[in-house]
Amino acid sequence: MNIEERRVILDRGFDRALSTVLDAFLRERFAITPTGAGDVHRPNTTGRPRRYAMLETVIPELDFRPVGTEPVTPLLGCRVSVFELTGSCTLVTIESPVVNYPALSGLVPRVTERLTRVVHTLLAAGNLNAA
Repeated sequence: MNIEERRVILDRGFDRALSTVLDAFLRERFAITPTGAGDVHRPNTTGRPRRYAMLETVIPELDFRPVGTEPVTPLLGCRVSVFELTGSCTLVTIESPVVNYPALSGLVPRVTERLTRVVHTLLAAGNLNAA
């Protein structure tokens, strides 16, 4: 997989797409922390505001937070955003520190390997486009 390939438009509604994203990350044993959700205040064709969800994911081996502390953005985690485009299309973006700092890829190959499998799962789930 091209490491730059981290935006996928899924041919499914928001709820189903969010479920697909969560399942893909959990299957690869990422820990997931919701960081935001809501609507973008722009109605879709049905007059209902478009929804979004933001998540922070990290593989447990790289989660260096002390147990019991408040969640913070993990240093080697991935930021995942899910945006409702229409009633049947959802944009998923995955930002990883490995993308911005390729030298990290050699130091933490587990992130790259697992993230590659997550993106392939999303691509296989039915998408319209990957960029």
